[in-house]
Amino acid sequence: MAQRRFRFGISLAGSPGRAELKELLARAEDQGFSVALTADHLTERHSVFPLLAVVAEMSNLRVSPMVLANDYRHPVVTARDAATIDILSAGRFELGIGTGWIKEQYDAAGLTYDPPGVRVDRLEEAVTVIRGVWSGEPFTFPGDHYQVDRIRGPKPVQEPHPPILIAGSGRRMMALAGRVADIVGISPLRPSLVDFSDIRSSMATSGSRVEAQLEWIREAAGPRFDDLELSVTINHLKVTDDVDAERERLASAWGSTTDDLAQSLHTLVGPRDQIRETLVERRESLGISYVIFSSLALDDVAPIVADLA
Repeated sequence: MAQRRFRFGISLAGSPGRAELKELLARAEDQGFSVALTADHLTERHSVFPLLAVVAEMSNLRVSPMVLANDYRHPVVTARDAATIDILSAGRFELGIGTGWIKEQYDAAGLTYDPPGVRVDRLEEAVTVIRGVWSGEPFTFPGDHYQVDRIRGPKPVQEPHPPILIAGSGRRMMALAGRVADIVGISPLRPSLVDFSDIRSSMATSGSRVEAQLEWIREAAGPRFDDLELSVTINHLKVTDDVDAERERLASAWGSTTDDLAQSLHTLVGPRDQIRETLVERRESLGISYVIFSSLALDDVAPIVADLA
């Protein structure tokens, strides 16, 4: 895989008000971030598409969900909303999408929580429908999960379509991403997770899974592997000179080991120079060039992003 330039995303935490959001976006853009992202949860957090539309209006950043839960909305609706933002932002939308995985949120909304294989099958059909609706021509699809008949939608600005990021961790999701995505998000979540109860242990041990994940992506992508952009989200960042103490604290709290944490793709612990070197090394050895940080870590990570971006 050819070495790519770094891209950095800022994931918007919480539900900021307008003034707070505008200030945050200005700071992130000034420090070299290029994408603003938001998670898709059925909670009190802002709804994804309205928030991203406002972000695109307030800033020059690209905008993306990280990631949409496919099961929360029909892909025709997703395609129309995404195309509308792409048009009105002059081509700055990226579609991050996954199956959806938090059973509690499905139950709260009265949605059927199907087995993982069914949700992956449905996501694969959804991507086909989304791309078809984006074509600007009447689109028909007689799928097992979605059936549409000569549906039309607004055509996005970007050609051939806005970049699609598929995030996951298991073999089927990594293979699907390798076949059809433009960007592959390597998630810390074990495929068996249904809630947040074991997420810290899953993040801590993510390094043990990455070689297999990259092979699944490479195998499915074939010749197009070199065209893929690989991404991770940093779920825990701690700028400190006492690396051992912080890893020992996390290992105790997360039920893992310090060795696991040293290899985790989703935690970064150390002085700023060391964190910077780790990001460069991961880009060189694993090809991971698109790195997403929480907005809660902006003050700590801004100098690193400003340097590498």
